[in-house]
Amino acid sequence: MTNSPKEIKVEKVSKKVEKKVENSSSILQKTTKAEQEVLHYITNEFLTIKQIAIRRQTSDKAVYKIVSNLKKKGLINRLNKRVEKSQGTIQPFQPSKKNQIRLHGEEFNIKILYKDHKYKELLEKSNTLDIDGNTIRLYKNSIEVYSGQSFYADTPQKAVYKSIPYWNRLFTRLENDLNIIIIKSRYQNIKLVKLHFAEINNEISKDYEATGDKLRIYAREDGKLAIIIDNSFNLHELETQHPKTAQKDMNRVTKQLQDWRERDPPTNSQIMSLMNQVLEINKETAASLNCITNFLKSQLPEEKKLDKKEVNYFG
Repeated sequence: MTNSPKEIKVEKVSKKVEKKVENSSSILQKTTKAEQEVLHYITNEFLTIKQIAIRRQTSDKAVYKIVSNLKKKGLINRLNKRVEKSQGTIQPFQPSKKNQIRLHGEEFNIKILYKDHKYKELLEKSNTLDIDGNTIRLYKNSIEVYSGQSFYADTPQKAVYKSIPYWNRLFTRLENDLNIIIIKSRYQNIKLVKLHFAEINNEISKDYEATGDKLRIYAREDGKLAIIIDNSFNLHELETQHPKTAQKDMNRVTKQLQDWRERDPPTNSQIMSLMNQVLEINKETAASLNCITNFLKSQLPEEKKLDKKEVNYFG
């Protein structure tokens, strides 16, 4: 059965959109010398396209092409403003460092501040995109971003800090790809609603995996899963997952574990054994003191009983 001309046209448009998204998946491409030069002229010297073309002795069209590439790489936004100064983004896993924290599983709910007919047309064809391993779900007035990335650091706070440049670029890239505006100063339309922290090479995780046991701890306040042992990536992870307290929980867990690693405190059973020993010693000490007290009492002279008749009264 042959497709109608209308169906063929829709199929071609759909493939074109998919190709555009596929080409945008490498959001962290390296910049060329020409791109770095144009980026400097735009963000540091605030030159126009025409002024840049004159400075570089090239055509306006060539400058526009470079600016388009900068937008695709998430280095400048729709207003030709620099997204960030740092070029650093995702932090690769460093196996030489033990007990690192892995930030992952982030979810963002974003309200769209502006959209045009192109966004509506794209939404009609597909409401799910994959950009750089992240799942993007499109809705009429909002989008959801489900992270496919991991960020490694020594503490949860540092991991969050390292993730910020990456997400700034991704959101800028979404603006350019979808013809929308989601980033605007003084607007709180981007909300981080979920994130997971995992300590890799965790000793408790290794013990549970060796015995085949499972660990799941649920929060008392709402019954949601808070802590879990997970070895899905063979990283021996103890993971905190609660949407509201994941970072706080990981801080508490790592604080306690660090104390164990540095000071090697006794276990609960060892503490109970020590308490029983102290209790036995106290019993023996009390018995000895009682014997000494009784002996000293026996050495005291007996009190002379006075006859009532011999009692002298004064007054």
